[in-house]
Amino acid sequence: MIAGTPGLWLSRSWTTRPRRPGEAADAYHFVDDQAFTRQAESGGFFEYAQVFDHRYGTPVPQPPPGHDVVLEIDVQGAAQVRSRRPDAVIILVVAPSRKVQADRLRGRGESEATVARRLAEAEREEAEGRALADHVVVNDDLSRATAEVTAIVEDRRSKRDQAPSA
Repeated sequence: MIAGTPGLWLSRSWTTRPRRPGEAADAYHFVDDQAFTRQAESGGFFEYAQVFDHRYGTPVPQPPPGHDVVLEIDVQGAAQVRSRRPDAVIILVVAPSRKVQADRLRGRGESEATVARRLAEAEREEAEGRALADHVVVNDDLSRATAEVTAIVEDRRSKRDQAPSA
């Protein structure tokens, strides 16, 4: 459940990367490579991918009844979701500029080498994301961006609820 947003359920991803200093223990389900591999081999992920030096995966969603699922995933994961669920709404969230993106990466403790590596991939990833996405939201102000994502979900719900049943 996302606080303040009724009917939305945020999936908690698994990752093989170590927890960053100051990062909340529940930001991800932090696991070693063996646990990740077991989860993948057992069909426990809805999507998963290697992102730079670590693996990330979304467990098969099991939201409470009546909730829409929100996944925080990269472009590789979005492509997998699109192939599994063509009706999924894909929202690409982008930083307002590469400078802001770099500052945010540094702010969470990333090394200069990691910042450079991520920025080098940013153009390609954003182009792929824009090709997949139903909507693009610029994260220049967290409250506004969150409200925009919520409005997109509510609009889709409204259209879904108004559609004739088969």
